[in-house]
Amino acid sequence: MNRHGLLSTTALAVVGLTLLPCHTFGQQQSLKERLLGTWTLVSIDSVRQDGGRSPLFGVDPKGIAVFDRNGHYIISVMRRDRPAFAVNDRMQGTAEENKATSQGTLTYFGTYSIDETDRAMLIDIEASSFPNWNGADQKRLVTITEDVAAIGDRRLKLTVPPPPTGGPAIEVLWRLAK
Repeated sequence: MNRHGLLSTTALAVVGLTLLPCHTFGQQQSLKERLLGTWTLVSIDSVRQDGGRSPLFGVDPKGIAVFDRNGHYIISVMRRDRPAFAVNDRMQGTAEENKATSQGTLTYFGTYSIDETDRAMLIDIEASSFPNWNGADQKRLVTITEDVAAIGDRRLKLTVPPPPTGGPAIEVLWRLAK
C-alpha cells in the first residue's frame, strides 16, 4: 500500500472511531454524567408507607431542573392551575392570590455533589422560594433509567426519604429535555 492509501485508511479509521458512541468502548457513564442537562417535570408525589400517592402540585405540574458540569443546579416546580391575579401587577396580589402563588411554586438553586456508591445527590441550597431552605443541605436518592425502545427517553427519579419522625417520602420524576 502506498503512503497516500495508508493515510486515507488511517483518516477513515480515526473518523469512524470518533463517530462511535462512548459506550461502545465499554465505558459506563457515571451517575453525575448521566444527570447532566435539562430535565422537565413529569410528576411530584407524596408517597405514603402503604404505597398510596398524592400529587403535591396538582394534576400536570410544570417544572424544570438543570444540572451543570460544575456542580450547579436550579429546580423550579409550579402548579399548572394557579389562578391569575385580578390586577396585572405581581406586587398588587390579594392575600388569596399571593397564598396560591406561594403554595403553588417552589424554586431553589445552589450546588450539588453525587455520591456514586449510595446513588445519592447532596444539595446545598443557596436560596429558595421557601426561605426556611436558604442555606440548608439536603439529600436526594437518585435513579436514572432509559427506555431502550424509545431512544433518548431518559428518566430521573429524585426521592426525598421520609423523615426519621415518620411521614411520607417525596418522589419527583423528570424526563430529559429534548
